[in-house]
Amino acid sequence: MATPFYITTPIYYVNALPHLGTFYTTVVADALARFHRAVGDDTFFLTGLDEHGQKIERIARERGVEPQVYCDGIAAEFQKTWARMGVSNDDFIRTTSARHKKAVAEMWARMHASGDIYPAEYDGMYCVGCEDWKSEDDVVLDGDEKICPIHRRPVERVKEKNWFFRLSRYADYLLELYDRPGFIRPESRRNEVASFVRGGLKDISVSRMKKSVSWGIPVPGDDDHVIYVWIDALTNYLTVLGGPEAVAQPGPARTRWEAAHHLIAKDILRFHAVYWPAMLKSANLPPPAGIFCHGYLTVKGQKISKSMPATKVDPVMIAEDLGVEPLRYFVLREYSLGGDGDFTYEALLQRYESELGNDLGNLLNRTVSMARQYLGGTIAKSDGDLLGGDLHARATEVRNAWTSFQPSIALDLIWSCVRDTNAHIETRKPWVEFKQLGGAGTQDTLAYCCGWLRAIAKMIHPAMPETARNILRQLGRDSREAETWIADSSGLELFWPGNDRPMDAPQPLFPRLDPDRKAALIAKWMPAATPVSPAPTEPGKTTATPSAATADGIDKADFDRAELRAAKVVACERVPKTEKLLKLTLDIGTEQRTVISGIAAAYAPEALIGRTVIYVANLKPAKIRGVLSQGMILAAGDADVLALAALDRDVAPGTRIR
Repeated sequence: MATPFYITTPIYYVNALPHLGTFYTTVVADALARFHRAVGDDTFFLTGLDEHGQKIERIARERGVEPQVYCDGIAAEFQKTWARMGVSNDDFIRTTSARHKKAVAEMWARMHASGDIYPAEYDGMYCVGCEDWKSEDDVVLDGDEKICPIHRRPVERVKEKNWFFRLSRYADYLLELYDRPGFIRPESRRNEVASFVRGGLKDISVSRMKKSVSWGIPVPGDDDHVIYVWIDALTNYLTVLGGPEAVAQPGPARTRWEAAHHLIAKDILRFHAVYWPAMLKSANLPPPAGIFCHGYLTVKGQKISKSMPATKVDPVMIAEDLGVEPLRYFVLREYSLGGDGDFTYEALLQRYESELGNDLGNLLNRTVSMARQYLGGTIAKSDGDLLGGDLHARATEVRNAWTSFQPSIALDLIWSCVRDTNAHIETRKPWVEFKQLGGAGTQDTLAYCCGWLRAIAKMIHPAMPETARNILRQLGRDSREAETWIADSSGLELFWPGNDRPMDAPQPLFPRLDPDRKAALIAKWMPAATPVSPAPTEPGKTTATPSAATADGIDKADFDRAELRAAKVVACERVPKTEKLLKLTLDIGTEQRTVISGIAAAYAPEALIGRTVIYVANLKPAKIRGVLSQGMILAAGDADVLALAALDRDVAPGTRIR
């Protein structure tokens, strides 16, 4: 009987179209699903959209459309994008669907029947971006305002009668659950949520009044309230199995649910690892098999943010220009699942050129070319295993890496096979063998190469399915072979079983890019530059509106009044009780000066030390948060800082900039 495997992505919020972060999570889940199908597991892969909540209601109102119309448009774009990216999901859930509303009502009824839902008054803070209630420990101060550290916007004060969930009842249960090996991975995230639970759990509000939020699923039996968006969202994992009632009974739905693995980013860990298992227990349902939490992707050190255009990476545009599969390969190979990772276009093109083009593409091209030149494009099946024992040992390592949610390690192991096969060609020199020994020696060497390429195609299929099929087609094999894993070492699978048909002329897997083409692609993909930001102001104050004279232009004499100099950052720290401000100590050649700058959202203090920046040296000093700021540094951006203005090489501190 096939082993069940159920993999889920988060359901993505419809306040934005697919971006690098959602692409990354979805491609990881897709690769894991493809691997488990290949080894014969009963696999189910779910993704979809979270469409309710106050934020969506507000966005739709701003755009002058009904919320459902807005959601329908975003849903169509997501489904089109995932199809374009080769995502093989078995279902696509939308929280506005009838089947989901029914499942959420069932979930509420089961939790209510357990005595864990009760009415009370909520008086506290709420972040519309998180769709979550906030305690004093969850917010940071920026002046007199309390800010959500995730969305960097003020939280709202809410006072209303709500329904509450007895989360406090389940602390002991959760801690026992966390002791289950592998329930939360990586271990650092398990420790994080365990510490949170040990700190004490409070009951949480699980409804909103319709007069505040109308875009949601109504509370059964209470027309004045809608169900809290996170009960709504998390129940999606059950909806596609038939709902809570189906999962509660022994049978296929429950079997599949008990094999569920949630793949999430760390910003929603608490909802999945604390709220969700407690809700399931309250509803008398088992927990999922596990939760795997990956980190954030940054862009040149800056956290991806919809409000910061410099961090925008458009996977659709890259796929159109470079191909879908190089981007799939890059995010799976570049980042160790579980940690944070930094994205650069240069690194993407480097792996495209060296690993995909020079290593794998070259191996296929030279193997097929020599097979056609020396043996008429037909390589007979290999005699015996031809080092097939080594193949099975290495394939087992790759299989273990995929099984343990380590795609980057799996691909690293595969590429060692690619490089070793290229090295085998250099050692055996088939062009010399053919001259000296004729076809016999060349046959063995090329059968070895074809056998490894066939195995490599099977092993990379989870990451690059079309590339895997293309390799097999060029080898004269049935491309559908890519969808099955390598047989075990029992000898049921020949190392090289021979061609189904003669090989055609090789076609480049990954065409070369000349330097001009690479530069043009990076220029196209990078967000357009934005104007230089004004000097930071005291929180709560605004800068003056530029005059008409500014729009018309200024005299050179006016510009010359600004004394711009190169300055080196020698120390940097956050300004206490603010989220936006950094205190920088600058070496300007003749002395050191202190500057307060509103760039904390874009740069960590330690990342700035040693950098050369552009400093306005003759700006009048101003006191900001009790610190005398002696000038300003230049940065690109408007409401948000995108990047520091900088020089293309280091110059001595104090050098005049003209």
